Amino acid sequence: MRKLKSLQSSLLTFLVLIFITSCSKEFTEIEDRIRLQAEKNNAELSYTEIKKTAAYLIEWGRPDFYEEQVNVFLEADKSIEYSEDLILFTGSSSIRFWKTLTQDMQPLPVLNRGFGGAHLAHVNHHFDEIVYPYNPKGIVIFCGTNDITALKTPEEAFKDFLIFFKKVQQQLPQTKIFFIGIKPTVARVYLKEEEQAFNQKIAQLSKENKNLIFIDVWDSMLIDDKPVAALFVEDGLHMNAEGYKIWTALVKPILDNTFSDDS
Repeated sequence: MRKLKSLQSSLLTFLVLIFITSCSKEFTEIEDRIRLQAEKNNAELSYTEIKKTAAYLIEWGRPDFYEEQVNVFLEADKSIEYSEDLILFTGSSSIRFWKTLTQDMQPLPVLNRGFGGAHLAHVNHHFDEIVYPYNPKGIVIFCGTNDITALKTPEEAFKDFLIFFKKVQQQLPQTKIFFIGIKPTVARVYLKEEEQAFNQKIAQLSKENKNLIFIDVWDSMLIDDKPVAALFVEDGLHMNAEGYKIWTALVKPILDNTFSDDS
């Protein structure tokens, strides 16, 4: 009985949330984007499905959506002393799930601060907590794919990256940024055009700024212009060990070359 009441309470809260937010301009705009994306993929969504999806995307987009995960990092930082030559890896789940990162990047001192299914806005929101305090000599970031999945345009996602980029320029002017481009995945083939458009914007910016290096992983994860399924776990989105071997082969030499003169 208690479980039933709890379920009813959760459902009521969700319905109230939908009712309140559905009156907003933001909610209406997201609904329109959902419909357009569905039409693009020849998918049919019911009125309720559109409402639920819009409500979730708004919730997911909250800057503090991953605050609990970030708090875990802050607690760990209380008892750990980090290298002055630290290379920080941050961004979304493809960084978070890089369990062999320390081994793959040896002997470079690295720290993994990837979290959740982060958007660039989430990383920006927590910049002063999990980026700036480490004073890293390099930041390797993979982020943006979830922004596109949440129906932000490549231009909107790039705008959020520019916020991150300017934060680093202003607060960590000697720090180099290594941006791993969005990877092609089995699960998100339908977003190929948007993902490539976003990558191109970052790549172009890197040509204009010596402290920004774009690491293109796209073609290395394709066969016959299609994502290689063998590089991913069952969800077709997150990489397995073979996928991370490709990333290591692309990322590590660039870091080694960049910091080869460091004592």
